Amino acid sequence: MKHVKPLGALVILSIVLFGPAQSQSSQISELVALADQTVELTQLVLQHVSFAFFALTVRDAQWHAQSAINILEGPSSPRYDPKYGAQTATPGAISQAKELVERIKQSEFVGDLEAAGNHLVVFLSAADEKIVSGRSSNNIAQIRAQIQLGLGFLKAALGCADDPLSIGGARAIQEYLRKRR
Repeated sequence: MKHVKPLGALVILSIVLFGPAQSQSSQISELVALADQTVELTQLVLQHVSFAFFALTVRDAQWHAQSAINILEGPSSPRYDPKYGAQTATPGAISQAKELVERIKQSEFVGDLEAAGNHLVVFLSAADEKIVSGRSSNNIAQIRAQIQLGLGFLKAALGCADDPLSIGGARAIQEYLRKRR
C-alpha cells in the first residue's frame, strides 16, 4: 500500500505535466495541417487564374476563371459550377482560411498570427471578387484586366515563407507554425 499512493501521485503528476504538452502538440499539428491545405488550395487557384490570364479564347479564360471560383468559394457557393474543371472536396479556400483564423484565435499564437490570418482572408476574398468580375465578361481584354488584379491579390494571399507576419500570407503562417511543431 505504501508504494501505491506514491505511484498514484506520480501518475497524476505526469498527466498534469505532460497532458497539456500533448494537447499543445496536437493543436499545432492541426494548425499546420490547415495551413498546408490553405497553401495548397491557394496555389491551385493561382494556377487556374494564371491559365485564365494566358488563355487565347474567351471560353478558355472563363473556364479557368470558373475553376478558380469553384476552388475559392467551394461547393456550397451559389456561384459553384461543377461543369467546370476544378472541383474541390474542401469547403473552399476562403472558408478554409477563415477556419484557420478561427483556430488561430483559439491558440496561443493569436497575438502573432491573427492579423496575418485576417489579411489572408481579405486577399483571397478580393481575388475572388476580381475573378468573378473577369469571369462575367465576354471580352478577352476585360477578362485579363480583372484576372490580372485577381492574380495580384492571390500572390499576396500566398505570400512567401519569410514574409513578416504583419502583412500576412499563407506561406508565412505555415512557416511560423512549422517552426513551432
